[in-house]
Amino acid sequence: MRNDDLDLHADRDDLDRFPPRPPQAKRQKSLVLQVALGVFLGGLALWLVQLGATALMAKLAMGTLQFGG
Repeated sequence: MRNDDLDLHADRDDLDRFPPRPPQAKRQKSLVLQVALGVFLGGLALWLVQLGATALMAKLAMGTLQFGG
């Protein structure tokens, strides 16, 4: 079947049923802040894990790690 006889274009009258979208500036700013906050918190979590692993390895290397009392 050929698509030549199908009229897939919207008339201008049909476009009046759809309201225009609100500006996206506020949403874009929020997305940027969410990404920045995610990167910051991810870096902070990674730094804390590295700090704990380093402390644990230092205790193991010095032989001062005690289990229990």
